[in-house]
Amino acid sequence: MSDNVTTVQSTNPLTVLLTNKAFILLLRVLLGALFVFSSADKVLHPDRFAVAIRAYEILPIALTNIFALVVAWAELVAGVMLVFGVLSRKAASAILILLVVFTVAIAATMIRGLVIDCGCFSNEGGSQTGAKLILRNLFLIVISLMIIRFDGGYLGLSRYLEGRKRAR
Repeated sequence: MSDNVTTVQSTNPLTVLLTNKAFILLLRVLLGALFVFSSADKVLHPDRFAVAIRAYEILPIALTNIFALVVAWAELVAGVMLVFGVLSRKAASAILILLVVFTVAIAATMIRGLVIDCGCFSNEGGSQTGAKLILRNLFLIVISLMIIRFDGGYLGLSRYLEGRKRAR
């Protein structure tokens, strides 16, 4: 018996595309930019974002202000990290956690029969909670998982920063 293990490269075109470093880079930058964009109004107007969070009727009112600040800044920081490729797997993991929380909150409003503004991108007149938002979030969750699994830091600053650390 031979102990040699051979690796077989997939020739499935879909697998080749989904694991292609340029494609993952594109997903990483687009997801990061989406979260930077979605955080802008929240960071600038956390009071209005806190009001949107209160409409979900999940958190005690006393926690909505701090939650609004933490979520808005987490979206911004994780988005910027993804765009520039700094600890991108960790940033995608943070975004994954945010997306799961958002999806559960949207589902909870649907189950309770509430129709509210989701507070997703703008604090004024955004999308209403519903199945479309859940599907969108599921799509973004898949993208986050792909980045976590396949991102190798292609054209990211992490490689540059690691190289500079080793040079010292």
